[in-house]
Amino acid sequence: MKRYLLLLAAVLTLVVAGAQEDGQPRLLNTFVPDRRVFNFGTIAERDGKVSHVFRFRNTGREPVVITAANAWCGCTTTDFTRQPVRPGQEGSVTVTYNPNYRPGKFSKEVTLILNNGRNYARCWVKGNVKGYLHPVTEDHPYSFGRGLYMSQRVIPFASLQAGERSTVTLRVANNTRQPMKVVFRKTPNNTVLKLPGQLSLKPLERTEVQVSYRHVRAYAYNRHIYVQVYVNGRKVSPLKVVWFGTENVLHMK
Repeated sequence: MKRYLLLLAAVLTLVVAGAQEDGQPRLLNTFVPDRRVFNFGTIAERDGKVSHVFRFRNTGREPVVITAANAWCGCTTTDFTRQPVRPGQEGSVTVTYNPNYRPGKFSKEVTLILNNGRNYARCWVKGNVKGYLHPVTEDHPYSFGRGLYMSQRVIPFASLQAGERSTVTLRVANNTRQPMKVVFRKTPNNTVLKLPGQLSLKPLERTEVQVSYRHVRAYAYNRHIYVQVYVNGRKVSPLKVVWFGTENVLHMK
């Protein structure tokens, strides 16, 4: 019986050793957060970043080192205790969330890599972002006149293969408190360039349109046309569409 127990203990030791050597981190249950989830509640996008400090207590018998803290998202950053957390002591992890251009609910997991990757722990932040209307020039930097703003003044296309179709998203904004009718007229009327002939925008409305071009053949040099723009029947600045020639495209590569 004693020999059997010794054999069983040896087998269990090998199993545990194998589990530790398989390269996968293990959840460290003795590194305990004061709370697993922190809810910011409703926050205002206009007010900027928010932060919360999680405190992790080491209830085990060995020191714990926080090697890294990752949220896997550019909107969430972390800072953490750099020195080893001894048994009975606490380490901290500060989680900062940036709500800029992120209206609505969010839930972000933060993974703590411990002891050089042998262990891990987790915590979460969540909340709801109350958005606001950003200044039109943040994502519509070009003024065409009479309150019309767009994301581009020049739309570039480049292709070396005939028959290929390229598409560009153009953001359009009415920065007035009056309805706006926008008319696009190609000069000359290029039949393979596709974009809406006209748009009707409500006061302060922002929208997107797709501008696409089917490449009939490759050209050696740059070509362009102008799209004349009208706002409520009045001519404003034109939109330029450029096709880069093969020599220029090859030079850019």
